[in-house]
Amino acid sequence: MRALVAAATLATLAGGSALAQDAVTIKMWTLDNTGYPEFIAQAAEEFKKTHPNVTIEHQTFPGDPYKTGLQVALVGSDGPDVFFNWSGDDAKRLAKDGLALDLTSYADAPGAFGTTVGSGYLDAFRYDGKLYGVPADAVSKFVFYNTAYFAEHKLEVPKTLAELGTLCKSIRAIDPNTVPMPLGNKTRWKAIHWMTMLNERELGVAGTAPDYDLSRPADALYTDAGYAKAFQDLLDLQDAGCFEEAPNATDYTVADTMFSSQASPMEFCGSWCISGFETAGFTDVGFFRLPVVDGGRGDAGANFLVPEGFQVSAKTAHPQEAVDWLSFLVSDDQAAKFVEYTKFMPSNATKIDTVEGVSPLFKALAADVATFTQGVNVLDVLLDAAVSEAYLNATVEVLNRTMTPDQAVEAIRKVALEVQAKAAS
Repeated sequence: MRALVAAATLATLAGGSALAQDAVTIKMWTLDNTGYPEFIAQAAEEFKKTHPNVTIEHQTFPGDPYKTGLQVALVGSDGPDVFFNWSGDDAKRLAKDGLALDLTSYADAPGAFGTTVGSGYLDAFRYDGKLYGVPADAVSKFVFYNTAYFAEHKLEVPKTLAELGTLCKSIRAIDPNTVPMPLGNKTRWKAIHWMTMLNERELGVAGTAPDYDLSRPADALYTDAGYAKAFQDLLDLQDAGCFEEAPNATDYTVADTMFSSQASPMEFCGSWCISGFETAGFTDVGFFRLPVVDGGRGDAGANFLVPEGFQVSAKTAHPQEAVDWLSFLVSDDQAAKFVEYTKFMPSNATKIDTVEGVSPLFKALAADVATFTQGVNVLDVLLDAAVSEAYLNATVEVLNRTMTPDQAVEAIRKVALEVQAKAAS
């Protein structure tokens, strides 16, 4: 903030009042998330104190048509200057198509976003060594557990995935009808979140990267035995009784309710689930990261992290003002305001403890996210759409026992090879 004030002061000394600068309008598009309009409105007023000539024109859109509408607008002549986007393949595609501005040269200026947001977040918008986005928030996943239940039955937080399986067996021994950690995979995305982390725990981020981005040579693509082992890990947890009887037939809302109503003592759930716990009046909640795998190549410091944020149109006539605006949104004070208005996990948690109206659990999660050594982006966001679909389908088949882990990996490899070959042609 001091740097922005200093910049405005220098502009005055160099050639007249900042008020005399040409008027600039920054068109901003975001989803219509709760609290977003109010947050942007107050931020725009604060931003005018250092950029009095800049007006923020904010428009919100429902999620389903947003991606298609954004792509069309960016190709045309009436698109936004700055816009919300998900990290992963969505943001990368715009960068590859020349529709998103390279922000690398702006990132580390005094007060700019690169000085306030950690590398774990920034890397989610980094492609070919260049930055194409400003992370604003993220979702993460943890194993939430009922602390009162654990204390009553003298259960301990597991340190390895094998111990998690043993824990599930112990819970079933207490009451065979208790589902230790319901899955709820009817819409398929719950299990792909498991595979996201199990792949990391088996192969590590570096081990999966050349398969995920299809840069590994064709003869080696998705041939690492760790991929089949990750599927087997999921089956081992299923065999240990961790999940409900028919996870692919259970809606995720049912699984969420089973934990928040205290019918189940654990759930692998996202940071977004906290509001559900609070609505149910359930406060005896602890959390831990999905444990490491014995002999695996994963990093205990790495965890599920799907950053969301903003990109700048390559066609904007005001790149500096656009970056100044986005940097302001992730500054210490505004990041705290962002949490206050939206209840989302901020990319800058420096002042998270000053925010009123959010629970100690939310603050503890935000603090833990800030310590991740690496973020692990979710497969159905990170992968090419066709490969992602193959992974979603294969995971359902594995849980149904209609496909073995080896067969699942082979089905994924086949699609990946087809996409790789098409891209090279």
